[in-house]
Amino acid sequence: MALGLTPQEALARARADLRMGVAVVLENAGASALALAAETATDERLADLRARGPVDLA
Repeated sequence: MALGLTPQEALARARADLRMGVAVVLENAGASALALAAETATDERLADLRARGPVDLA
């Protein structure tokens, strides 16, 4: 039994995390980004992200 997530499971987990207001890491071809859904972001979580470096709001 494989314990790692399939790509479909990883996508479902990322979607669920975003709905709960949890940040997720998106990676592609050596580049990465930390994503957080604006509608579920708390002031505290956004402040923590800003404390770690520049934040691009898109």
